[in-house]
Amino acid sequence: MAASRLTLADELADIRAEIARLQQRESRLQALAEDLPPIPVFRRGWPMVRKTASSTVSA
Repeated sequence: MAASRLTLADELADIRAEIARLQQRESRLQALAEDLPPIPVFRRGWPMVRKTASSTVSA
């Protein structure tokens, strides 16, 4: 029984270490995203100018 508890404790420690690693990575990526300027994205088929409600035709 002691061996299985040790195994479970080791697995739990590994999971907690992975969570801490992912949280650090998330904070680094968030800081990087905040530092970068916004990049405009244009996709084929998207209108370049936003249409107003008055220019649409109702059926």
